[in-house]
Amino acid sequence: MTYVRLPLLLPPGERDRELIKMSKAEQIPRALNELGYSVDVIEWNDTEAPLPDRPYDLYIGHHSYNFERISQALPEDVIRIYFASCMYWKEHNRLAARRVADLAERRGISLPADRVLSEKEEYANRISDGIICLGSEQGKESFSDFPRVFNVGNAIHPIDWSGHEEKDFAAGKQHFLFWSGPGNIHKGLDLLLEVFAETDLHLHVCQRISSGFAQAFERELRLPNIHVYGYIPMRERGFEELVEQCDWVISASCAEGQSRGVLESMGYGLIPLVPTNTSIELDDFGIDLGEASLDQLREGLREATEMSVDECRRRSRLAQETVSTRFAPERFVARFREAVREIVDTARVRA
Repeated sequence: MTYVRLPLLLPPGERDRELIKMSKAEQIPRALNELGYSVDVIEWNDTEAPLPDRPYDLYIGHHSYNFERISQALPEDVIRIYFASCMYWKEHNRLAARRVADLAERRGISLPADRVLSEKEEYANRISDGIICLGSEQGKESFSDFPRVFNVGNAIHPIDWSGHEEKDFAAGKQHFLFWSGPGNIHKGLDLLLEVFAETDLHLHVCQRISSGFAQAFERELRLPNIHVYGYIPMRERGFEELVEQCDWVISASCAEGQSRGVLESMGYGLIPLVPTNTSIELDDFGIDLGEASLDQLREGLREATEMSVDECRRRSRLAQETVSTRFAPERFVARFREAVREIVDTARVRA
């Protein structure tokens, strides 16, 4: 019997932790089972978990917390794969640092960079026989220095919600949802606040706000068109009430693997306005915000608010259909399975 040690992909969270289990962390072992592997699983950041005393053929690691420790405990002939849920760490950190510098230059505000990745990621990338990264071809390109890189689309558990059928799209054109994990500057909340402060459009902020950021943007966060809720779990009534108000989901993140918050919102029929670095292919239903500069954000809002109600309804339907098909768990499993098979086959030939 063969075994795989695979760190679980469980970032901190409340209700949505179960949803993640039903997506990537559940589907990766499924893909490996279909390849004939039995799977051992530990959390990606559990640095105390010991390796069971038995042989392994394959190790798939996520992030650098455990990668080096586990890799060095395995025989050299064990095939190693790095699973990246974000772009290449050096590019990620470069973009994050630029956001902090831009804020300092723009407003004289000095705040620490958030969501900085450890340089230990380099070891994980270099030692691996192949890399599987989350996101579009654009995200894959950030790993261009590495010979075997495969990208997979995120896995979004089916969303059973039909509220969009009776939605008031005319009223919703004025309302934009910002749902995000940690990192106020990294995710571009500062940019969104500055742009929305110039308008009467409503920004609904579902993100935890750091004390330093709250102090720096106290005026904007108190504006009547800026609504701050903190963390609201997806797929609960509070989140659905926001979805009913909004036509749009917006992000200004500087670097993503593939934003689950945006994809989940699209599954509810919200139309995405996102930067290229969210690594989501928008086809003809979304609005590409480029690098999410202030001018690009202003132009994106203008395009959105000038859109006809019929066009909003059409794009909403396409966004929802895209999540249910392109990001279905079954599609993730198939793509992940094929990537693992190709990496393993190539590694065996080299050996």
